[in-house]
Amino acid sequence: MCPNASDNFTRCDDCTLDRMDQAEASEAGQLLNRALRLKSAMKLGLTVTLADIAADEFVALQILEEERERYEAEKPASS
Repeated sequence: MCPNASDNFTRCDDCTLDRMDQAEASEAGQLLNRALRLKSAMKLGLTVTLADIAADEFVALQILEEERERYEAEKPASS
């Protein structure tokens, strides 16, 4: 549901949720979703080899890891 909609059932005319839906449906969004599912599978202990995944999925996994590391490095230290 859109937080800016006039009711609880629709979205506003300039809804960011619509843009997010479009991004997820795009080729890049689908690649990101596949990479996230692979990452979850590996976290659960499934064995995935390079022969099991496409090159673009591997690159997406690399980017996800680099971004996670950057996020952790930029995050303020806990008190």
